[in-house]
Amino acid sequence: MSRRKIIGFDRRLALDWLEVTASRVAAGDSLEELRAGMWDYLEGKVSGEKCNSDRGKTMTVLTRIWGKVPPAVEPLKTRAVAAFQVSKVRDHLALHWAMAIASYPVFSDVVATAGRLLTLQDTFSLAQLTKRMVAQWSERPVLVKSTQRIIRSLVDWGALADTETRGVYGRAPKSLPVSKEIALLLCEALLLDNEHHSLPANQLLDHAALFPFTHSLTMADLREEPVFDLHRQGVDGDMVELKAPQAS
Repeated sequence: MSRRKIIGFDRRLALDWLEVTASRVAAGDSLEELRAGMWDYLEGKVSGEKCNSDRGKTMTVLTRIWGKVPPAVEPLKTRAVAAFQVSKVRDHLALHWAMAIASYPVFSDVVATAGRLLTLQDTFSLAQLTKRMVAQWSERPVLVKSTQRIIRSLVDWGALADTETRGVYGRAPKSLPVSKEIALLLCEALLLDNEHHSLPANQLLDHAALFPFTHSLTMADLREEPVFDLHRQGVDGDMVELKAPQAS
């Protein structure tokens, strides 16, 4: 089944909840311990006493980002957890962002669409963004809800800003600089999200989905990164591709 058939990310997530989830994974929680711990942590924050309640569904989205990730995302998770353990809290948003892009195609498409709209104009409306998402995913009530909740999460995280007009959003006041190591993880996440696990280098380095962040990655950095393969395509194009995992 196409990864863009399953939406999954349909909850509004607080940044603190992602911090706790990643911290538990970094501390060595098993999946069962992570689920139990996040269930308890969300008590009083999200309503529900059953697995299919808002609380249970929120726990599922959080654990899908940092815990039970798709098999192809496991190598990225290992590197992201290592980076989380040694990085400052201000750097963690970019790590949560990378894991959400790699684990949830709908998140990747929402943030890329928001980034493209912000390159065209200073602000965009939820209606504009939703229309573009429907064109990619087809019209489903859960898609509309998911898009709205992801955008509200981005505002909560400081990646987008509310404007004076309800339902209209602009850039956050400041872009967040990220280190070379974390920028490479963001690039890896974008390649995992791509159906062919490859993108033109210029598109990867300036990807719309990375609109809240600034980085100084170069082609040389991409060439030196062991998880990437670079090869020429056409006269002046370089493609970046994820290397296939080595058989153990």
